[in-house]
Amino acid sequence: MIWEPLLTPIEAAGLLKVHPKTALRLARAKSLPGFQLGKHWRFRQCDLTAWVESQIKSNSQPSESMEK
Repeated sequence: MIWEPLLTPIEAAGLLKVHPKTALRLARAKSLPGFQLGKHWRFRQCDLTAWVESQIKSNSQPSESMEK
């Protein structure tokens, strides 16, 4: 595993183009990959990139109603 710097909520939000409070809310709900170091939330860029790709893939799947 290659070490990469951890991102703050502000940096993660900038990467995702969302408000920092949105990134924190999603992380607390376990919808966005992140973890707490003490009381501070941190994110790995590779985890966020993988999460975005999975969101794109799941949203581009045709729905059952469109397949009929």
